[in-house]
Amino acid sequence: MIMNQGRLEQKGTPWDIYKEPKTPFVASFIGESTMIDDVSELKGFEEGGEGQETRALIRPEYIEVGDAHEFSMLSATEEGTVHRLHFRGSEWMVEVEVGRHKLMTYRSLEKPALTPGQEVRVLVHRAYLFNNERSWMEENRLKVDPMPVMI
Repeated sequence: MIMNQGRLEQKGTPWDIYKEPKTPFVASFIGESTMIDDVSELKGFEEGGEGQETRALIRPEYIEVGDAHEFSMLSATEEGTVHRLHFRGSEWMVEVEVGRHKLMTYRSLEKPALTPGQEVRVLVHRAYLFNNERSWMEENRLKVDPMPVMI
């Protein structure tokens, strides 16, 4: 159970809470993430309702970062700058600046190395969204399969 100032925010297994947080407090309680106050600042995401402030929580595993040639959905990416790199043994933890936000993600050691200050493309695949009425997960609306299968 996750409590906030004596109030039950959410109960469930750690996995359920991580994968389906019901409030921003719960989402930020477990795991690494970045909170964005206005989801419309992210490319491919929109507000959740008229006149309602919609916040986004972005988990590192929902972000991809690299050179433009690494992306098949380039139109869904936005410009970013590598701010800091942390070696984690099996991967790099990458802090990247996108607009006025610092996002955190991971990058395989098998991919070409990045360097601080390097201009990169950033793709936010999905985000947890929150407003006064509800919480939900949303996919980036600009992601389009470059080779769709027609049956």
